Amino acid sequence: MVLLLAGCGGSTQDADPAGPSATPPVPSSSSPAPTTTAAPTTAAEPVTTEADCPYLDTAYVEDTVGQRTPTVTTTGVPGGPPPTCTFAKPNGEPALVVEISQAADPVAAQTAAVERVAPLGGTAVRDVGDGGGIAVGPQTVLAVADGSLVVVVTVNQESSLQAREIAQTVVGAV
Repeated sequence: MVLLLAGCGGSTQDADPAGPSATPPVPSSSSPAPTTTAAPTTAAEPVTTEADCPYLDTAYVEDTVGQRTPTVTTTGVPGGPPPTCTFAKPNGEPALVVEISQAADPVAAQTAAVERVAPLGGTAVRDVGDGGGIAVGPQTVLAVADGSLVVVVTVNQESSLQAREIAQTVVGAV
């Protein structure tokens, strides 16, 4: 079926009943080609979930730090380095936090570990992983390199013993 529209004052009686035999329009070569813009890629956002730590057993943590930690959360980027694990006391305060990050190479990892505790008055650690530093205060922060990984252990106690034991376990697991 062909529909013909006549302009003002024109007659439709003169129109060919078979319809016009026009050729389809040819696109102009002077019009720009359509462009597509890719959406900017963004790094994956870290996801926090209440879940067991993949490299530390909760019972082991409770025995080592001497505190109940009924809530464990993990925070990480899918496909990234092992997640940060936070072991919280019943009141919600962290008893232990273990962070793992990826450095460019082993030298950068050792530098990052030392720099993490230097502002806290840290001292050198050579007996865990590939070395790093530790700062003991109201909370203890121990940061060591393990290849190109940086492992940071923060315990809510003024004791290096628990931090070292946890760090050695983490380094052995990852």
